[in-house]
Order: sequence, then structure tokens, then C-alpha cells
Amino acid sequence: MSNDPLIDLDSDEPEPFAVTPGFIAFMAMLILPFVLAIGIYAGAAFVADDVYAADAAEAQQAQASKADASQFQTKDVAGWKRTLVGVCPLH
Repeated sequence: MSNDPLIDLDSDEPEPFAVTPGFIAFMAMLILPFVLAIGIYAGAAFVADDVYAADAAEAQQAQASKADASQFQTKDVAGWKRTLVGVCPLH
């Protein structure tokens, strides 16, 4: 066994690239916001028609007279759908 250092400080050669857990975490932090944005956009696109139809039915029911209001069926939408469409700035 010699007393040579593990890293040669006088060497000009770069160390080989290694995929470490820190590098994987860094890349995940860079990519995660884009993946979440795509998921929110796609989810809002799927449920936007339900939310807009419910809003239109509520507006139509509000415009109808109280006597005729019983003929309109209010299409209630789950709260998470309204929130998802409300969060997405493109919908």
C-alpha cells in the first residue's frame, strides 16, 4: 500500500461524468414543473366542457321565471373539476 492520494490534484484531465443521486434529484426538480403543468392542462381540458355546461345551465335557470324553473335540471359539477379549470390559466 502506498501513500498516494486518491485524487491527483496536479492532473489536468477531467473526471468522468457520473450519474449520482444528487444529479437525478436536480434533473427531477427541473422537469417536474413542466410535467405538472402538462398534467393540469390536460386534466382541465378533459373536464372543461362539464364545467362550462353546468355554468350555462345555471345561467339559463337563473334567467327562467320561478314557475318554469322546475323544468331545468341543474347539472352539478364536482368541486375539484371547477377548481382544476379555475387553476388552469388557459381554460
